[in-house]
Amino acid sequence: MKTNYLIHEEMYVQARQAGWEGWGGNERIFKPMLVERFLALEGRPTQGKLLELGCGEGHHCRAFCQQGFEVTGVDISETAILWAKEKAQSEGVAGTYYVADLTAESLELTERYDVVIDGNCLHCIIRNDRTTFLNHVYRLLSEKGTFFVSSLCSKDTNSYHIYKDGYAYRCIPSKESLVSELERAGFEVRKVQVYERDTSNHITVCAVKA
Repeated sequence: MKTNYLIHEEMYVQARQAGWEGWGGNERIFKPMLVERFLALEGRPTQGKLLELGCGEGHHCRAFCQQGFEVTGVDISETAILWAKEKAQSEGVAGTYYVADLTAESLELTERYDVVIDGNCLHCIIRNDRTTFLNHVYRLLSEKGTFFVSSLCSKDTNSYHIYKDGYAYRCIPSKESLVSELERAGFEVRKVQVYERDTSNHITVCAVKA
């Protein structure tokens, strides 16, 4: 199954050229549902080091920083990371941003984080690369650290892929498959919430490094 993760760089270039504020258009930037869903969790961390995977132009990171977290964002797209740095500077919001391929075995991040946020990134990761991705998350989390997943999800028990330009573009796991993946990677799943949508559903999972 062929993958082309750098398609996200192309799409960020297109977003900037279109005059959007970020990935997927302005509405997604001005309504950061991921942040609201994390903040609504009972017993969630309220401070500490937070890493967002697939941070894009940093709108989630900036929102978490304003909630008192020390934020770091990573993305495979150089355009996205440059954009995130520009926005953080122009808005006077602290944050550290790196270009990183989360499917690379040689990922060089060495910090430990109290919270890792999947910024709608995991559903962009395909097949065996997901194991590498989740192993990195486990390594990067501090003991008992929180992993918050925000992902597309199938509407039944079947998992499948979406393709774009001949490449696998999205992994749409079932709820059961995603929970099993996290448990195999060493996480204790604490809370699962599925949000019904017209095509694929959306899911959030709060897990802890066991």
